[in-house]
Amino acid sequence: MMARASVLVFVSTACLAYACGSDSTPASPTPAPPAASAAISVVAAPVPLVAVADPSGAGDMYRVTANLTFQETAGKPARITALTVTLSAATTPGWRSTVRTEVSVSLDARGSAAYTLPTTFVAGAPDPAARWELVVSAVDTNGVAVLVTPTQVPLTVPPRPAADAVFVGAGDVDGCGRLEPEATAKLLDRIPGTVFVAGDATYPSGTMETYMNCYGPTWGRHLWRTFAVPGNHDYQSDGGASFFSYFGAAAGPAGLGYYSHTLGSWHVIMLNSNLPAQAGTPQYEWLRVKLLESSAACTVAVWHHPLFSSGQNGNNVFMRDVFNLMFQHGVDIVVNGDDHLYERFAPQDANGRANARGIRQFIAGTGGYALYDRGKTQANSEVFENKTYGVLKLTLKSGRYDWEFVPIDGQTFRDSGSGSCVTPSAQVGGLARGLW
Repeated sequence: MMARASVLVFVSTACLAYACGSDSTPASPTPAPPAASAAISVVAAPVPLVAVADPSGAGDMYRVTANLTFQETAGKPARITALTVTLSAATTPGWRSTVRTEVSVSLDARGSAAYTLPTTFVAGAPDPAARWELVVSAVDTNGVAVLVTPTQVPLTVPPRPAADAVFVGAGDVDGCGRLEPEATAKLLDRIPGTVFVAGDATYPSGTMETYMNCYGPTWGRHLWRTFAVPGNHDYQSDGGASFFSYFGAAAGPAGLGYYSHTLGSWHVIMLNSNLPAQAGTPQYEWLRVKLLESSAACTVAVWHHPLFSSGQNGNNVFMRDVFNLMFQHGVDIVVNGDDHLYERFAPQDANGRANARGIRQFIAGTGGYALYDRGKTQANSEVFENKTYGVLKLTLKSGRYDWEFVPIDGQTFRDSGSGSCVTPSAQVGGLARGLW
């Protein structure tokens, strides 16, 4: 009896140790999958991430932008294929959103790569202690999956802004080694709202190195709430490729740089004055359609090269058709950069004639780079200042607006006032020529 029991136990153990087939022949063990040869670390910034209410105005839509740095650490090339972000509330029960983005980011052996990842998501309620989690999908050169440790970052989801909206910024911002860009960035640290960049975010030319190392530590800390348009220096090194790569969704469609959104009750138009904008061009026709479609009572537009300027660069006549189209459709404010100074004009039409229903133009090329000399004083110029760095703060209200030029600490020049939104001009299609 003892021996028989021993045999029974042996057979039972063998059948547990192997996959028993119908003929009782032990199956071979399944081989382990091959291990990836590459390894990837991920850093996300800033910390914490801060979401901004989606400019479409939807009550529960937000946008958050993360600046990612990938590092290959095992000495083998790899490629990142997808980024999956899960955003969740700290409270229970709460909200949760998952967004997957297909990408193709190549990493050399022990190399690094930067990637700007914007995510639009639904948040059921504001949450100061939410969580942002990133899962990276990647493969090595043999197609074997690389296991990447998920990255978690605290996420602040603020309450949606009130009906009044703040639109604050400048153009002509940064050059490595200058103190003024940090001084203007400190103004942004203290002013809530949405930031605009009116072109030439960095100098002397827009490369990924200058955006990351010069603009990034100053105005770049507000990238999550920024909308930008390119200037001529953003185009100098690579035709704007680095500009669009760095700013991502904050600069509109890559390669175009003209787009629109809603801020409070206002329609906001961002144009690319490096591209043709004369009547009949794709950018002009896009603008014409957007103005026709808009039901907003008030509109502000931002681009780099001003139609009118009393600075050393002077007027840019190639933006005349756009200015006239906006005049016809009742655009209220235009903000430009390019000349490194501050200037405010009385409402006027595209010929530089004062008009109560015209466009009030500001030049705010005071973001931090060297200021420019005065040129020929233009008609309707009400305020001109070229000794002070600072930002232009627009408070966009229902049917009206306030403006304020805010100087950096230690400087005293200020300019402020209020205006009412205008109705579209009756002179649709009537642009006089030869008045320059």
